[in-house]
Amino acid sequence: MEREEAKNIAIKCLIENNSNRDFYASSFEIFLNQGCNPENIPITPLYLDNVCENNNLVFIEENVYNKLLKIRKITERTNNEIPYFIIGFEQKNGSVVFKNIIADMEQNFTQETDYDRITTYFAEYLRQLNNTDIEKNGKLIICKGHTHGIGSVSDNFSFGDLISYVSFKFQIRDFIKTYNHKGVNPNDIDTVGMLMNSCGDFNMVYYDDNPYRMGFYKFTNIFLKNKDNKTILLPSISYNGNYIKKDIENRK
Repeated sequence: MEREEAKNIAIKCLIENNSNRDFYASSFEIFLNQGCNPENIPITPLYLDNVCENNNLVFIEENVYNKLLKIRKITERTNNEIPYFIIGFEQKNGSVVFKNIIADMEQNFTQETDYDRITTYFAEYLRQLNNTDIEKNGKLIICKGHTHGIGSVSDNFSFGDLISYVSFKFQIRDFIKTYNHKGVNPNDIDTVGMLMNSCGDFNMVYYDDNPYRMGFYKFTNIFLKNKDNKTILLPSISYNGNYIKKDIENRK
């Protein structure tokens, strides 16, 4: 999928297929009138609709969580964005458990996220993925994530982030069709996007391409799952961030 097509889909999801479409339309108008690059427009997750109740439980296992904390600390120290992929599976009850992470802990020299250095490892994982893994563990869920430091977007997603989540879903499907020869059905794989922002939230969104539900949806129940299976609610969409509602109001 060309980026321009993904951009048009993302716009439609925000200003047509969203219960808070007027807010996002106003936000776009304000920032564009000020000459902002469209891809750098901050998109607060507060006013995205919630994912359906059955799928609104996300668990991050402790080994993944600990690595995410290390990634966040790099951004806190350098103010640079760090990319990562998280691998999880959808359970029978609809919840998602993230079990593994692929990240470039050394990539801390740029304020723009660059996935090139970890894509090779991620692609090899997808090539070797076997259908029996999915039959055993459940539908594969791949999370494309990154951090934000202090800047013009900070605690919010950027519009460019949402465009990339649209593209990512189609890229994964196309890759599986082309390079995986182990019987994996592309329909048994889905994707989400994640932002670890400067206020400490673990914000996660889902792009649903079903024509009847097309849009971006936020997760509101994200948990750390300890080795002893105890769970701790993590901050997400927590109102602690510098989200843009007041900023928008002040710009009017």
